[in-house]
Amino acid sequence: MDSLPQLSVIVVVGLCRKRAQRVIDSLCAQTVVDSIEIIIFDLAPSDIPKLNTSPDMRVVYLSRPQKTRWSKARAEGVQYASSPIVAFIEDHCFPEPSWAELLIEAHKGSWVAVSYGFKNANPKTYMGRASMVNDYGLWLHPARRGQSDFLPCQNVSYKRDLLLSFGEELEVLLTPDFSLRQVLSQRGLPMFVESRALVAHENFTRLFPLMLAHYSFSRMLAARRVEVQSWRKLRRIFYALAVLPGAPILALVRLFLSLRGRASLWPLVIASLPVCMLAHLWGAIGESMGYFFGPGNAASDLHRWELDTERDIIK
Repeated sequence: MDSLPQLSVIVVVGLCRKRAQRVIDSLCAQTVVDSIEIIIFDLAPSDIPKLNTSPDMRVVYLSRPQKTRWSKARAEGVQYASSPIVAFIEDHCFPEPSWAELLIEAHKGSWVAVSYGFKNANPKTYMGRASMVNDYGLWLHPARRGQSDFLPCQNVSYKRDLLLSFGEELEVLLTPDFSLRQVLSQRGLPMFVESRALVAHENFTRLFPLMLAHYSFSRMLAARRVEVQSWRKLRRIFYALAVLPGAPILALVRLFLSLRGRASLWPLVIASLPVCMLAHLWGAIGESMGYFFGPGNAASDLHRWELDTERDIIK
């Protein structure tokens, strides 16, 4: 391990230790383990034992008990990365062994951002399956591989120099990534879906938490969008009203269009529509509130839903 790593993986963890440990174990089992480093931001209280890591793995372990928000930790982690590629992965998203190898290979291209393909980590229940379609249906295996301006949020890799170029603005752009990718798209910078780099995403198995998390995410998205693009009042009001009928319809249209060439997913998507419509409608309300009134408590709520709430209560 005398040479620098080719990929830095940033994982922010909280109270849900079992699933976080599973992510770390999956990273330590990568086919190119000698070419990656793991940057762990541990936001759990100091009296909770640290996660276990392999002695043969490059690991930067940063303990920030109750001092740092999930959003800030993601941006700060970039400063500690020593490789040219930075990959974000959630503490409930488990990479397959070839994941890192395929990302490194994909980043040899001109892409400034490369996202992953997704499988379902907890498909046993209807809600687990419907939640997966709602959150990652567009990139659900088998997803189309190729250039795309529309990537998922939270689980994406980027060129490190690009992220550093945004300076202090990076935290805003990464919460959520939607704002960052709008900037990249406006600049004409190419992005890519490496659907072979598979991760298994753990989903909510209850409707109420899914809807609340979707509300917080969408409200934060809207508030960040206004901030990054310096929207004026009239534009904010227009979007706040238009998003209520428009956002759920647009989300479903995108989902249906993504099914071209993926006929095997149609039964799953059709069965998931009641949950998707409810989640997108509640998300549209959150987005409208973000345009009208800003983020409110969305940052702290998003932190709780991302890090400190068990998703699968039926294991």
